[in-house]
Amino acid sequence: MSDSKPNIQTALAFLKQVKSEMPTEYDTFLEILTQFRSKNVNAEMVVTVVIEMLIGREYLLQGFSQFLPPACRDCLMQRFFSPSKDENLRTSRSAKHEGDEMSSPEKSDGEKHKGKRRGFDQSSLIGSLPLEQKRRRESVGEMDLRPNAFLNSYAGMGKRMTQQQIYQAQLKKTIAPRKLADMWERLEKRIEKRIEQMEAAGASWIPSIHVDEILKGEVPAQVVEQVKVAGVIKIRGVVAKAKALEMNEGMMADLSHYLKVDPKKPESYETIYNDENPKAFTFGGVQEMYYTRGQFEARQDEKMHKVRVWLNHLWGYREKKSKKLLFLPDVETTYIDRWRHRLPGYDKQTGMKEHIDNGAMCRWADPAWQEVYQEIMEGRLEDYDAWDVGRRTETSGSFFRSFQGWLALSPQGPTDGTLEVIPMVTEAMAYVLLRPFQEDVPVHQFCGVSDTGGGDTIEITSRWHAPLLKAKVPVGPVDAGDTVWWHPDLIHGVEADHAGSQPSNVLYIPASPLCPQNARYLAKQRAAFLRGDAPPGFPNLRIENDPERRMKPSQLSELGKQLLGLEPIPKSVLESSRCYWEKGMVG
Repeated sequence: MSDSKPNIQTALAFLKQVKSEMPTEYDTFLEILTQFRSKNVNAEMVVTVVIEMLIGREYLLQGFSQFLPPACRDCLMQRFFSPSKDENLRTSRSAKHEGDEMSSPEKSDGEKHKGKRRGFDQSSLIGSLPLEQKRRRESVGEMDLRPNAFLNSYAGMGKRMTQQQIYQAQLKKTIAPRKLADMWERLEKRIEKRIEQMEAAGASWIPSIHVDEILKGEVPAQVVEQVKVAGVIKIRGVVAKAKALEMNEGMMADLSHYLKVDPKKPESYETIYNDENPKAFTFGGVQEMYYTRGQFEARQDEKMHKVRVWLNHLWGYREKKSKKLLFLPDVETTYIDRWRHRLPGYDKQTGMKEHIDNGAMCRWADPAWQEVYQEIMEGRLEDYDAWDVGRRTETSGSFFRSFQGWLALSPQGPTDGTLEVIPMVTEAMAYVLLRPFQEDVPVHQFCGVSDTGGGDTIEITSRWHAPLLKAKVPVGPVDAGDTVWWHPDLIHGVEADHAGSQPSNVLYIPASPLCPQNARYLAKQRAAFLRGDAPPGFPNLRIENDPERRMKPSQLSELGKQLLGLEPIPKSVLESSRCYWEKGMVG
């Protein structure tokens, strides 16, 4: 089986049945595959998750395996039929299933299912047992936390605890909030109220302004207030439409040159979206190119720069007691990122599930993040300010973005495979942080974070975060040259399907003010740029291997060189921020 090539149509049909019969397992499976494609987890972790899902439903093995990449399928075959792993499977079943099924292996599938609700149509795919009733979790204090101790049956399906799981269980016990029940009830009511407000406001809930309002200093106060509630804003006309469309043509030409694809012929992308070749694209359509002329023209655009500075000023960027500057709002830097290219009707681009960037397990474990979210964990949500930078510039992350954002290179809107958000930045983040401490969550688990503790995103799923997903909305239509910006804690994703008629393209450009953390990254990024390597932390696939098409330092504007750390920041700019940092800091 492991040598056979997956049949994508059969696999998709199988997943549709999984989605209708077992929505939780469907979300889990899709989540772990997405993390594998993004290189956040390895094949071993994928197989661990799949085996957990197959407990009591081993007849689903063939169905799930045909959707797995070869490395994962081979690993699954080895582990599933290993005697030691098979013993773990047996140990994790309930006593009822042991008596009814395990002691009578000679029973046919039909006899096993007798008297039970049927799952999948066995004549077409495979059958499924009903889901077992979930058990209440045990407290950490009642668990054996020694290495190799067994997790309880619900929490880990009979797996032995890894050192990472032991650490996570102990961490949860240490930081568990007091009076959680009262906090949770108040938070749920607040979320319900926000959803009612969103429904009443409709499209106006996400504020939208023209760039001229920023340039003239005429942004209404109520817009700023709404940005701080929703955590997202559209700013129109930042780049002239004709210029944005010209950038788009250039990006598409670079794409065709480097990857030999034709956006008008989706079949030409088949050599990229397979299991053998390095991934020039993620399955969400994000493209691993960094140094094209169009990208740099957008990054160093004068209006774009002024918009980013304006966004920085929405934050509280001074230390509360000493009033020391924690970042310089007037001094922007360039964070070199990728771009998104979605093809209409191309089902191998699956979008991106809802998530939070900029850190996963560290949101609970890192002392700096713990201080950022202190009011939430203490049940003082009313005192929490999502816009006070606090120690965000001192966290374990490599770079601080005051806003994530993108520039639209093509007209796009709902159903065009574009951005979706959950626009309530304070309430949603509080829900994500407190969710792992509810009774239905395994003692070691942080909802949305893999059991390995790895990755840099928190995945939002219907299993753990269903009330938040009720608030998911598209950002609405944008034209070429418009921008969308969102708070770094905001839950966002990319629509699963692109039902439009033209490619949906955006350039990722965040607001990234100068601070010590960003200065350190800027030095590494500058060196990578000069070498022609990918920026720090990104896949170094060396797709842009034509030096004549890559942007050269000499082709950058003065502002572009300053933003990239190639030239000193003017003293006048530093003085405007009332800062005594040396301009050579970025060197």
